[in-house]
Amino acid sequence: MAHSSTHFSFADLLDPTSRLHQLQPAACLALIGTPVAHSKSPEIHNERIKKLHLPWRYVAIDVQPEDLSRAFELLQKNNFIGFNITMPHKQQALALMDELTDHARLLGAINTVVIRDGKFFGSNTDGPGFVQALQQKWNLFLQGLSVLILGATGGAGRALAMQSSLEGCRQLFLASRTPGALQEQVKHLSQVRPDLVIEAIGLDEPSLAHAMSQIDLVVNATPIGFLGKDLPSLIPAKLFQPRHYAYDIVYSSKPTPLMQAANQAGARSADGSSMTLLQGALAFEEWLEKFNKTIL
Repeated sequence: MAHSSTHFSFADLLDPTSRLHQLQPAACLALIGTPVAHSKSPEIHNERIKKLHLPWRYVAIDVQPEDLSRAFELLQKNNFIGFNITMPHKQQALALMDELTDHARLLGAINTVVIRDGKFFGSNTDGPGFVQALQQKWNLFLQGLSVLILGATGGAGRALAMQSSLEGCRQLFLASRTPGALQEQVKHLSQVRPDLVIEAIGLDEPSLAHAMSQIDLVVNATPIGFLGKDLPSLIPAKLFQPRHYAYDIVYSSKPTPLMQAANQAGARSADGSSMTLLQGALAFEEWLEKFNKTIL
């Protein structure tokens, strides 16, 4: 059953008689992930669609990892123009693409797909959106900074780590509950930026304290921000200093646990609202370009 007028389940996508397939204008853009009930992407994109008077509708569809390949087939079959990909599919979706931008291949994750001539073209607007969001919020540039990425083994974390490297960050700490799983990523980053100082660490307090004593910016790329406000921050307030910047890629109506900890210590913090808007605008440009080429 559909969650709302814009949020649907994989079962809705499967069933040709479901309300998803009866929408007018027809749904032709989507967000694919799980969970997606919290997502504001439909609201954001449908407002853009309305302003441009396009015959489109953007929906969110909750898809489990085992259903991802089938979901892609159904989106193609139902004449979708393209879609966004969110947690936890950003890496898994790479193997389902017919073509990737060089940038997406380098980042090791995708968040935007254009369907053209029956083929899937994958790109990543998370990285550029992240860069623009930091500049917009704090006039903060990654070049020369020391950065800590929480949840670096996930698709978003991998992409933001590589984007930070490409932007010229000085030092990179990659944090994960399974730091051993980061070794291949460290090797890849070192090949791209041999001069970059990289360290893989766990999420235990001594390791995080070691990193926090050296970094300028901490980025949360884990799902903790929207899993529940009562969860503790991965980084306790006592490890923050007023000089720190804390960016949580989750957008929330209230401060996330990481933001609360940062604010308590007098550090600057922000959620992912601006990144969502900016990366979404870049994705929309890709779909619009495909649409314009189609009608010419």
